Amino acid sequence: MDARLIQFHITPKLDGQTEADLRQNPSGFNIEFIAKEKYISENLQGVPQFRREYRHSLNHVVDQFNEYYQWHTEKAAKMKHYGDSFGRLEDMSDATKYLASLLKSEFLVPNELELIDIQIVGQFSVYESGSDTELKKQADQIREASIREMQKKMAARQPVPNQPGQPGRPVAMHFPNREPRA
Repeated sequence: MDARLIQFHITPKLDGQTEADLRQNPSGFNIEFIAKEKYISENLQGVPQFRREYRHSLNHVVDQFNEYYQWHTEKAAKMKHYGDSFGRLEDMSDATKYLASLLKSEFLVPNELELIDIQIVGQFSVYESGSDTELKKQADQIREASIREMQKKMAARQPVPNQPGQPGRPVAMHFPNREPRA
């Protein structure tokens, strides 16, 4: 086999996001390429990756994509719909199309280095309600309060683990695979 699969992940970082935010809610794009051996090296764990010069070229594409993603996200936030919207789904579709276009024009080499898949990863809300009613305007606060209340209820229902030796708690000894003594 003179070609192999290379997997690559892009996590677009938005202004104000910290590394902790990104770790807490991992999202982004998993990209799969098929590349001929001349484009491939292996890292210390033996995982295929692009050779240094191609990694630099791919990083340049990622930087361009991140700029677009940042701009597009800011633009979408400014043009927030008053009514209900599926715009987030369209935004992800547009971003994915732009990424594929960038890769084709700046990185891929026909019949030697090909893009085979882009997967959207993470938790993405695809529907956004508008703010045309008072209840919808309070939705974020109601959501957060409801989640906190449910977490408190769940924590209160958690049984305290049986800990041997505590006063008032029986200690049962069980020895599996032993015959009871008479």
